[in-house]
Amino acid sequence: MDIYLSVNNRAEVIQLPVLPSSFTVSKPQSLQTFETVTDKDLQLIGTPKLKSISISSFFPVSNKSGYSYIRNSSMWGWDYVYKIDTWIEQKLPIRLVITDTPINMAVAVSNFEYSIKTDGDLWYTLELEEFNLLETETTETEEEELTVTQYEELQSSLAYLTGIVEELANPMIYNYIDSNMPSWAQTAVQAAINAGVLTGDAGGLALTYTDLKTLTWMYRAGLF
Repeated sequence: MDIYLSVNNRAEVIQLPVLPSSFTVSKPQSLQTFETVTDKDLQLIGTPKLKSISISSFFPVSNKSGYSYIRNSSMWGWDYVYKIDTWIEQKLPIRLVITDTPINMAVAVSNFEYSIKTDGDLWYTLELEEFNLLETETTETEEEELTVTQYEELQSSLAYLTGIVEELANPMIYNYIDSNMPSWAQTAVQAAINAGVLTGDAGGLALTYTDLKTLTWMYRAGLF
């Protein structure tokens, strides 16, 4: 296994001299949770977020210690630091390739830290985040068409969001103690009517779902 960093279509290439004992790849997923008027939580799966990877190792200042595991001896210590700092200053996207793995992606440096040990070696942590390269703009005649599956998924998401909006805009109103009213609230509503706490008008009780929960809480608390 070897780890390579390059820019400008491999115009400049760095092979990391010492492999880390391990590295971690993170692939987060965005989630959105909505509370409906029926007091239920509904969760939407959003788009995947960008991958990130953290690499920690060291740049030997020289081979004076006789390191037998060095993968690249064309550069030493500060050469690596200066090169990576230059790429950061130039705001260049970097190509990360880890051989013997599927990892081959454009990244940007999100953080680069290093410290100097007493022997001169530079221990570092390089945090990289996936970078989406801009694609060539398409003309009006080259617009990408949705697949059948993508279209169905879009329709499903749209119907779901439309339902949530309709619930918020037109909440259910409970005017009478009947089959439309949740059974768990009927006893509390009747007790409120008997106690004179709730009277309603000619149009009915005009209770919202939140009102039902409040009356039920008051009833169970022994307030009427």
